[in-house]
Amino acid sequence: MATDSGTIAALYADERHRLERRFMRRGASAHVAADLVQETFIRLLRSQAGEKAAEIHDLRAYLYRAAESAEADMRRAEIRALRVIVRGAGPDETVADPGPQVEEGMIRDESSREISDAIAGLPPRAREVLFLHKFENLSYAEIAEKLGISRNTVMVHMVRALGLLRGRFAAGKEKTASGRDSGRKLD
Repeated sequence: MATDSGTIAALYADERHRLERRFMRRGASAHVAADLVQETFIRLLRSQAGEKAAEIHDLRAYLYRAAESAEADMRRAEIRALRVIVRGAGPDETVADPGPQVEEGMIRDESSREISDAIAGLPPRAREVLFLHKFENLSYAEIAEKLGISRNTVMVHMVRALGLLRGRFAAGKEKTASGRDSGRKLD
């Protein structure tokens, strides 16, 4: 069944968006899906120009088969490229050391120390409520029952603890920005 370019243009207008959505449902980005649609129609045009033109009885079915082939070829090319990258990467080359860098560890330790110091500086009851809620994942009702206080009192202690911590870290940011200590205390 030989077809003219008008028939293929009409098929393109009818099927382009369906094919793009199909490729995207299978994990392709919009850009890759558009490339695959283009590759699919190039294959269809080549088949029409070649000796297979008479063998095609259902153009739409041939189009979807060509789309599957184009997608499979693209996936195989991606896998080959990944194999080349992995094979070519030596210890000093394109693979970064997955371990934490020294600076990252120092920053993390300093941040942990600052947080611990800030929590230690909270009033005892506020610190206890914060610890039970944030680290032991107890609800306000469970904390109230455990400490023998009302739920509203738990909320007051929690708000106070969080407010003091925010103030402490806001003061730390001001100190860092201005180069001097704001002198705020937690209690």
